[in-house]
Amino acid sequence: MALEIPGYQIEREVGRGGMARVHLAVQNKFGRLVALKVVSAEYSKDPNFRKRFVRESRINAQLSHPHIVQVYDVGVHENYLYLVMEYMRGGDLTQRLNRGMHMQELLQVIRDIARALDFAHGKGFVHRDIKPENILFREDGSAVLSDFGIAKVVGDGPNITRMGTVVGTPQYMSPEQAAGKELDGRSDIYSLGVVFFRMLSGDVPYRGDSAVAVGIRHLQDPIPKLPNHLSAFQAIIDKILAKKVEERYQSGEDIIADLDDVRSEGLVPNTVVRADAVSTDEIEAIRSTVMTAVRGDASAIRAEPKTRRKRRRPGFVVGVTAVLALATAATFVATERPELVQRAIGALGLGDDQALSEAWSAARSMHNDPNQSLAAVVAAYRRVLQIAPGHTEAESAVAGLERQWRDQITAAIDSGDLVQAQNRLAEAMSAFPTNAELTGFTTVIADRERAESLLRSTEGLLRSHGVADVPSATAAIQAYQEVLRLAPGNAEAVKALNDIASFYSQRAIETASTGDTESAIALLDRASAANPDLAALADVRLAIADATSMQGAIDEMLSSASAYRAAGELINPPGENAAEMYHRVLSTDPDNAIAQQGLSEIEAQISSNAAVLIEAGDLAAVRAVVDRASAVGLQGEVVNDLKVRLENEQTRLGRVDTLITEAANLFDAGYITGPTENNAVSVLRDVVTLDPGNVRAQSLLAQCASRLAAVAQEAWESGLAADARYYLDLALTVTPDVAEWRRMREQWNNEAAG
Repeated sequence: MALEIPGYQIEREVGRGGMARVHLAVQNKFGRLVALKVVSAEYSKDPNFRKRFVRESRINAQLSHPHIVQVYDVGVHENYLYLVMEYMRGGDLTQRLNRGMHMQELLQVIRDIARALDFAHGKGFVHRDIKPENILFREDGSAVLSDFGIAKVVGDGPNITRMGTVVGTPQYMSPEQAAGKELDGRSDIYSLGVVFFRMLSGDVPYRGDSAVAVGIRHLQDPIPKLPNHLSAFQAIIDKILAKKVEERYQSGEDIIADLDDVRSEGLVPNTVVRADAVSTDEIEAIRSTVMTAVRGDASAIRAEPKTRRKRRRPGFVVGVTAVLALATAATFVATERPELVQRAIGALGLGDDQALSEAWSAARSMHNDPNQSLAAVVAAYRRVLQIAPGHTEAESAVAGLERQWRDQITAAIDSGDLVQAQNRLAEAMSAFPTNAELTGFTTVIADRERAESLLRSTEGLLRSHGVADVPSATAAIQAYQEVLRLAPGNAEAVKALNDIASFYSQRAIETASTGDTESAIALLDRASAANPDLAALADVRLAIADATSMQGAIDEMLSSASAYRAAGELINPPGENAAEMYHRVLSTDPDNAIAQQGLSEIEAQISSNAAVLIEAGDLAAVRAVVDRASAVGLQGEVVNDLKVRLENEQTRLGRVDTLITEAANLFDAGYITGPTENNAVSVLRDVVTLDPGNVRAQSLLAQCASRLAAVAQEAWESGLAADARYYLDLALTVTPDVAEWRRMREQWNNEAAG
């Protein structure tokens, strides 16, 4: 039967070990890819293991560090224990070594993981299983330590399970771990040393026929020596692999300091290490490049003095020998650039500044690969800039990509391809998240999508009812004018309005010829509402003027409009209100000052009434006023300003709802106060800023504080006094007026002092 975990869609298995299997899955709640680690049944069935796994993993989920895989969730389902973690796209250290790593990149990995260990040790955790498979890489190339879900709390007893097995991987165990003794952070330091030794030499320091044999060698055998060209690191290896914990490095920062000393003294070899065998094609490519370089430099060599040629020849021989030696390097390769084969070695990614050369070559290669995402290409150029700040070509490339994507987004919007525009924008914003102009495209695309939706729905309305249906035509005019507000110059909307105006102009002329002046004026009003600049309107007015005495009709309409205003019937009911009557006057006499002034006063009063409704929070009533004002033809700045104010208020309230939902999700996921910029409490503070006194926000803040207090109580009962006080202080920071928690804090302080 297929494995099923509620809330997750499992895609495929991506790895397995002695205790668990790891699956690539989609977390349905957030729609994101995650690594779902499911513990093997033999461990899951152990009730003590289950209880401890859940307790330690929940506390461990609070570990937030740039070089530690983020834990999203932990739980129990039926007979399964599972841990949900950040999914790493960049593979693990073994895969990186198989492809080849420059020495500077290798040292950076050790630095990253050393800092991660210092952080974890400071929180009271020992990892117990440091190995290349647990060192992963994000897409940007940064190293991250994984598998903290089964880490051990310092001082929690010996390193032996109830089943009598030692937890860990034999080749990477510290001597004290192999002996089943109680561990602290220095055990992880030793394991990192084994990883470092393997990265440098191509193999672990100790192997054996069984786990016991390997453990004995860790306890007794002398520390092996590195190859001569890596002797600068021997002192570090001797100290990091010391058998006695007190003689070992005491922290990751101590390791980093010694590595920095080696680098500052210029002792780091300009080499690439690689665990895979070099292919015949690669050897042939190097050989061809070397021969080309030799032929190209032949004249220069002949022109030199004999003594100088004698000095150069040994370097050339050593260089060719080093290249040819690649053919026999089955598990580990270290190449050094000789003087004369610089271009040949450059073809493999080496150069005067090895890290910079490799980074630049990778960036250019990715830039020319149409299958690479923009974010990946930009990240590649930014790696160049990390190595060489101010690198002109890299800066120019990043700026060019930014311009290119902006232009492509604009072109997609202009062509109406909103799906392409949205896809381009999403990729561009992931690469350039601080670009305000890109952020502005979000509103533009949303407006265009709304405009497209209005166009399609209005076309359907006219198809089903016909343009001759006055209510449908009135609604269509309003919709097309809204389209032009959202997408100025939209050709479909402009044409549709012209067609409606032309239709009603012709109908008005036909009606005027029958002597029905009032109906003709009403039809002229529809045409003018659709397009007041339509040239044919002049012919309609002449036809109406010829058919009857226009002034009498105008006077009667002005009198009716005045009566409607006195009765407060400014825009309602439809067909019998002051605004529509004034528009009828202006349709016949566009320069009529009384009608123009009357409309201005109506707009001012409508704006005042709407402002009162907005203040009262009755947005539905405001929307009704705005829609009705548009329907009767009030399309001036006052009405547009009302639309903007209404949209802003809706956006604010929508933002409040979104933030509360986000805070609730973060709360459910256990992110109460961390990480710093994305936790439930910080999001709820934003809600209170946007909407002071929001009841839901205040309730959630109280729940956050209660959760923190509960975690503090659990930590205290587990013997983690420092963590208990830390989480209780956080709870009091969120809700400082809970007397019970203050008494609890005072009691814990007294117990700690006593």
